[in-house]
Amino acid sequence: MIYITGASGRLGKEVLKRIPDAVPLVRRSNGLAGEQITNFETEELRRILKDADCVIHLAGSMEFFDMKTLWRTNVELTQKIVDAVPEKCRIIFASSISVYGKTLAKIPADEETRTTPDSPYAKSKLEAEGRVEKHENTIILRIATIYGPEFEDYPRILRQIKKGSMKIIGDGKNRIPFVHVGDVADAIVNAVDKKVKSGIYVLAGEALTQEEIMKRSAKLLRVDEPTERIPLSAAIMFAKFEESKSFMLKQKPKMTTEHVMVLASDREFDCSKAKKFLKFKPRALEKGIKEIVELME
Repeated sequence: MIYITGASGRLGKEVLKRIPDAVPLVRRSNGLAGEQITNFETEELRRILKDADCVIHLAGSMEFFDMKTLWRTNVELTQKIVDAVPEKCRIIFASSISVYGKTLAKIPADEETRTTPDSPYAKSKLEAEGRVEKHENTIILRIATIYGPEFEDYPRILRQIKKGSMKIIGDGKNRIPFVHVGDVADAIVNAVDKKVKSGIYVLAGEALTQEEIMKRSAKLLRVDEPTERIPLSAAIMFAKFEESKSFMLKQKPKMTTEHVMVLASDREFDCSKAKKFLKFKPRALEKGIKEIVELME
């Protein structure tokens, strides 16, 4: 039996499309087929998961400013899953390339590259990885920034490019390794196979420069490419202002420091291991952008 946490999320929904018989674990009803409502306490999870062959653990928090929520959701919940599953059950855990930090120890980075988490979110993910690794049968996926039709951040950027208001942060020469949600979901499905060796796998897409991504996006939108630049320090200052304003208004910020750093950091990854063992096939970024553009029109 396969169970999945975070099934109502954007990645979770894609995985469920591919494994419709998987049992979603939820705190309250989401209307998902076969969902199992649970309080996610260890003893109850043990009862529910007693027949589990695989748990796909996608649930997590990206509340970058809330340390308690990050720890409770990313670390403590992961520990409860680890404590509850049967000995032979496989755990597939969705981690993040954030564990490497914004400045990579080497480029391209891979599974052996030194981890240097530089944010509370990254530290919580690396700590959760350590909890998962204590289980005998595990697949840890270090996933790059995911994009796709359901991810509102990217249509928002494309709309800014279309209006001519998008600015390039810094010199635009930094490489950004976005990865399509569908490609990540396919790799997760392949990771369920018990023949796949336990370990860490990096899932990242084609790393184009920020400048090239803007150029190709503008071409697909049939508008002029962005040429105006903004210094990184100014972009961070603007993001901090947005964060403060949103905190006061109790709203989700449209732009965060994390968003800025994702766009401005120079990162590229070698995914040879995932391509070999998980049959990971990241699509060309331009193809993924075209998919979103067509849905916007």
